[in-house]
Amino acid sequence: MTHARSLALLSALALSSLSCTDSPEDHDHDHDTPTAFSLKFAAAAGGQVVGCTDTLTGLGPAGEHSVGISDLRFYISNLRFYDAAGAEVEVTLDTNEFQYRSDAGEVALIDLTGTGEGSCADSAIAFAEGTARVHDVITGTTHVDDVASVSFDVGVPQALMKETIANNTAEGAPSPLAEMYWSWASGYRHFVFNFTIDAAGEPGEGYIHIGSGDCGAPGELALEGRDACGRINTPTVTLDGFDLTADTVLLDIPAVLADLDFLVTILDPDTMEPIGEGPGVACHSGPSQPDCPPVFSAFSLDVTSGSTLAPAGVFTVM
Repeated sequence: MTHARSLALLSALALSSLSCTDSPEDHDHDHDTPTAFSLKFAAAAGGQVVGCTDTLTGLGPAGEHSVGISDLRFYISNLRFYDAAGAEVEVTLDTNEFQYRSDAGEVALIDLTGTGEGSCADSAIAFAEGTARVHDVITGTTHVDDVASVSFDVGVPQALMKETIANNTAEGAPSPLAEMYWSWASGYRHFVFNFTIDAAGEPGEGYIHIGSGDCGAPGELALEGRDACGRINTPTVTLDGFDLTADTVLLDIPAVLADLDFLVTILDPDTMEPIGEGPGVACHSGPSQPDCPPVFSAFSLDVTSGSTLAPAGVFTVM
């Protein structure tokens, strides 16, 4: 065989080998193609997932209070993924009844409780407002293998709130923005947690509602004449060392309830005059409400201004 024919044969073999395997360009293209992800959420106590049929014990100043979750829903927005070097990884959310996208922003609704059993049943709490469905995941596409940390805000973005309220009625608001408003056109609650309380056999109820306040003048639509509420109240969460294929975002319920005294003033239903104290929790994002400072501290929010002070430590990774 001549030298020239040998070179020709080697070249043919090399081309044949390349035709049967991915080229470097093909490999890079595959790596750059986003794949589906599911970011899962759960409520937890002591590192264990909890729900409607669980009783959380050892709460309150003396550890004598028990809690049963009745309704736990919250909005997630500004979802961001980052790689190990801190560079942002592209993410696109799906659009469905729990996830909404517009030019004004994106939002997803997490609902960790139904209404069919335990402390979530309609009869378990006076002001029941939960839904029968449960939805614990955000879905979309991203470069899954690149994700090393996750960040998000708990709440509806201000621009999206303004767009939704300005262009819809309560009945016509797009899902999932047709729920969890304070009252229609007055702004949104970003986080709703209702629960039963037992204090050594004495029953009570708890209501923790974190939402935007001071959103407009009386008689106006929320944000009708402004771009942001006076108290935005959207906690920020950052979770490092996150494996998107295996990890779950946990909401630590005892951390949310830390430093509360579990006492509320009881009013006479006829005169509305105070007649004593009993077991209960009440925070509806009012700076003067006694239960709001410890709750807002847990979420790393300034109770007076509504600004974010640091990443909220009530969310962890499992």
